[in-house]
Amino acid sequence: MIKTSVIITVYNRRQLLRNCLISLIHQSQLPDELIISDDGSQEDIREILYEMAAQMKFILKYVRQPNRGFRLARCRNNGVRFSQGDYLIFLDQDLIFTKNLMATFIDNYHPQHFNVCYPLRLSAQQTRMIDDNVIRDFNFDQIFKGSQLQKINRQYRKDKFYSLLKRLHVKDSGAKFRGGAVGINRADFEKINGYDENYIGWGNEDDDLGRRLYRIGVRGRNISDSEFPIHLHHHPFHINGERVNHNYYQAKKNDIDRGKYQAKNGLDNPDDTHEIVYQEFSR
Repeated sequence: MIKTSVIITVYNRRQLLRNCLISLIHQSQLPDELIISDDGSQEDIREILYEMAAQMKFILKYVRQPNRGFRLARCRNNGVRFSQGDYLIFLDQDLIFTKNLMATFIDNYHPQHFNVCYPLRLSAQQTRMIDDNVIRDFNFDQIFKGSQLQKINRQYRKDKFYSLLKRLHVKDSGAKFRGGAVGINRADFEKINGYDENYIGWGNEDDDLGRRLYRIGVRGRNISDSEFPIHLHHHPFHINGERVNHNYYQAKKNDIDRGKYQAKNGLDNPDDTHEIVYQEFSR
């Protein structure tokens, strides 16, 4: 039986994290451990963890790096550094889930594959209908619109088609790597040295990682057919969707395509380890 580590990256907005945790602890199948990786929040994230730790039937860990801007790549690597699992499931804090999403992730585990999900995105009005009871009971029938469910299905079929084209060598890659809800074999993640921590600011760290995984023969699969994450509406973490790393990524693409698939500044990066805060919560 594989050991599963869920890694949730967080920056402030404790209520979003609380919703995510309620959804996780009521899943039909649970992970072995959860690592909350904090990108230097000003809010006291551990207050939520103290409140909810007793409800968790898995190991709970917290790791925090100093606030030096948007450092999602390093934040996710930090979660891996303090994890023990063979299977890494990365999740964003602004998600809740259908009841069997964790089971779907675990059932679809396979080395040389990463498993991605496409989220159903709620409007502001729909998000206001979400409360603890709705999350706990997975009672979304009166909230979802048919058009939203159709969009999930269209993306699932699109990614399946892309995966087929990849197997037929018609396309360079299959399903897109989406770091907000993705599962990956630890050995595959370590082989490419994790996320490239030179990505600072919003955008492209997932594109880079996905390209490097495909370069070593790891295939992507969309597993969100009947089970999927649900994105709660909120003000954006970034400004106007500007991808400040665009030029860096464009330069990296050529290196990756030439076989340079390991991140130079990646999982083995020792920088500022003395400033990392780590805590494991007792159950």
